[in-house]
Amino acid sequence: MRIEGLEGRLLANARLLLSIAQLAEQDRDVVPTREAVDIDEQPPDVTLAELRRRHRAAPGQIRQAVMPFGYYLPEITSELIETDEGYLARYRVELGPPTRIRRLNVEVLGEGRDIGPIRNALRGIDLEEGQRLVHGRYQQAKSALFDAAFDRGYLDAAWQTSEIRVLEDRLQADVYLVLDTGPQFSFGEVTFEQDVLNQRFVQKFVEFDPGDRYDVLELLALQQALSESEYFSRVQIQADPAQADDDHRVPITVLAEPAPSQRYTIGLGYGSDTGPRASLGMLLRRINQRGHRLAGDARVSEIESSFGLRYDIPIRRVATDRLSFSATARQEEVADADINQFAVGVSHVITWQGLRRHLYLQAQRELFEFGDTRQQGVNLLMPGVTLSRERANDLVYPTRGYRLWADFRAGVDALVSDVSFTRLEVSGNWVRGIGDNTRVLVRAEAGALWSDQFPLLPPSQRFFAGGDRSVRGYGYRDLGPRNVIGDVVGAERLLVGSIELERLFFGNYGAAVFVDAGDAFDSTPALNVGAGIGLRWRSPIGVVRVDVAHPFDDPDNDFRVHLTIGADL
Repeated sequence: MRIEGLEGRLLANARLLLSIAQLAEQDRDVVPTREAVDIDEQPPDVTLAELRRRHRAAPGQIRQAVMPFGYYLPEITSELIETDEGYLARYRVELGPPTRIRRLNVEVLGEGRDIGPIRNALRGIDLEEGQRLVHGRYQQAKSALFDAAFDRGYLDAAWQTSEIRVLEDRLQADVYLVLDTGPQFSFGEVTFEQDVLNQRFVQKFVEFDPGDRYDVLELLALQQALSESEYFSRVQIQADPAQADDDHRVPITVLAEPAPSQRYTIGLGYGSDTGPRASLGMLLRRINQRGHRLAGDARVSEIESSFGLRYDIPIRRVATDRLSFSATARQEEVADADINQFAVGVSHVITWQGLRRHLYLQAQRELFEFGDTRQQGVNLLMPGVTLSRERANDLVYPTRGYRLWADFRAGVDALVSDVSFTRLEVSGNWVRGIGDNTRVLVRAEAGALWSDQFPLLPPSQRFFAGGDRSVRGYGYRDLGPRNVIGDVVGAERLLVGSIELERLFFGNYGAAVFVDAGDAFDSTPALNVGAGIGLRWRSPIGVVRVDVAHPFDDPDNDFRVHLTIGADL
């Protein structure tokens, strides 16, 4: 089949509407013939009569295909040509002059006619007198106006007039769009139908007040917050404008089915930094009707064993804010350090100025030794704050997003701590897609430590570099100053950067090339560079990465293999 005289969207629309072009998509039990519309399109099992019937219908279908673009009087010639391979359908189209808008009347009536978003929608309409009539622009204008009214709470908005009157003989059209917004609706009382949490507590999930403008996005946010709280397994919101009172207040009913009060998890994994690892987790979702919860986890790997408990009390905006009390015990053998740590703490976690803010106070006892040195014990009392912000179009496999993180903490030897210090650490991740299957990933991290008593500081407060998520090509926490017997003892400064180009070649499978550089140092950095290639699998739980990296500044190793699983941000 050949169509001459059309291109681009007009040609695509014609092919979509032509029934003769759909023969190859049919599976019919008819008398086989050798005739074909086109060698690579027509199956051999279509009758000649069916082919001719569709050919006769084709000019009308082409005319319907070009009308939405303003061409109402095209001249179409058609022919069905017998060839040695079969039959070839050919259509020649002369579009002729387009139909233009003679008269345009776009108007908003009712209470909402002067509302800013509706006025903006009016100004953004891509229609004007003398312009070629394009039905798509008309539909876009219609949707933009109606959506602007509905989103601002005008739930009874209706078209008083919405039509296109075409004068085919004059190649002119009159366009009418007149919207009556009707009254603005607002939220009424919110009622929760659930029996596992205190009613006053669940009401704190609602971030709008009775009388506020009705907004579907607010209801979606409420449903999402309740679902993500893990208190409920299913959340349904009922809001029927027909039930509104005389003041146009819409009552809201939330139907919430409770989730099981307890959740237990088990995890197995492997990482080139940690070796085989296992974890057990416990969550008691509802300690009481005020939403308190208790979480516990135990983790075991070749280099670390830990156990932790955290008690959370929802506060203020209960969907996101909490007061937490925690206790952890951790034993770690990493690089050249043996560490035993015990810590208790309290933290205040809220959303603040568009950031996630953690204010915390942690008391810590840490026993440590490097190599064959004598074990030391240090007590710390650390107030601190962590700020973070994350934006991504997909949490599992983002193609556009970033994450920023910063932590500031301090200790004073006059207040419980055995050592005075100030510590700042910042990091950032950025990802951007290029086309459909390629991404650029950038990572950076920096840190600084100020103390006149550095030898007394435990390893948990010092800086190290190297490993899967630091500088690939080097061992985990293997970069940093060393003592007289060669043990890596950590540093006062940290600087790490990475850039990676990743491409998926076969579905969810692909490869990457990368360059990492960084160092943990006291005065002047000696940036250690690692570069390599890797395999990638976009799995349902995050990207699985297998990297082979060459360390340019390590004469004892030609390459190192790194395996990581998880989110990019």
